[in-house]
Amino acid sequence: MTAPATGPALLVLDFDGVVCDGMEEFFESSWRGWQSLKIQELPLSRRSELHDRFARLRPVVEAGWEMVLLMGILASTAPTQDAALQDHEHWARTRDAFRRACGQPQETLFAALEGARDAWVASDRDGWLRCHRFYPGIADWLRRLVGQGPPVYILSTKHKRFLDDLISWQGVPLPDERVMGRATPRKAKWDVIREVAARHGLPTGGAGVWFVEDRLETLLEFRSAAADLGAARLFLAEWGYVFPRDVARAHTLGVASLALAAATGPFEGWPA
Repeated sequence: MTAPATGPALLVLDFDGVVCDGMEEFFESSWRGWQSLKIQELPLSRRSELHDRFARLRPVVEAGWEMVLLMGILASTAPTQDAALQDHEHWARTRDAFRRACGQPQETLFAALEGARDAWVASDRDGWLRCHRFYPGIADWLRRLVGQGPPVYILSTKHKRFLDDLISWQGVPLPDERVMGRATPRKAKWDVIREVAARHGLPTGGAGVWFVEDRLETLLEFRSAAADLGAARLFLAEWGYVFPRDVARAHTLGVASLALAAATGPFEGWPA
């Protein structure tokens, strides 16, 4: 269906932190994944403390393997060090140094996370689903868009089998090809968006493409690495896994920030 002149011709949404809040699942799967590596025992007495610290630092994470490592880092450091980890560069240095010290490649860490998820889904699928929540109004909004809006795609680094389960659970009838999960080899999100835009016959340059993401660093990388998509409109989801200062940075750097109430309303209400 043709999109309205004030709206997108193609809408692409990140999943975690834009469509769905999976914080409880992230923590539990990361806890189980780190335990499975048998590097360090996580005492049950520390679950509450580690949960709260993990949730506060979730915005630094880009890929699933980092969540498993974050669990190990938090278990090995004092809470007084957490504030420094909110700096993306400091996080990256700490993450990489800790991973080398543990001797665990990214692939092993990611396999630990996915193994924990798969085992959980196999033994208690309903319990796994209930550890997620779609943000208020998002599922209804997606159902409306599927019926009468522009083409909508979900683009995530999470494996498609998990995305499919969650989207089906919420009764959102997205066509299978419009739910795009982790690719092998991994592709940058802007490369995937470029391919999808071409599939829909959109002009080069990204005109008509709107992309919503909750990680400011990803949007900044998009802008610098995909200059050929300079006409695409990029939005930072304020309701996602975002540090408050990243919303302020977005304004300073010319990236539009989007509130949840605006996102689920008419496209005319989205920031210009």
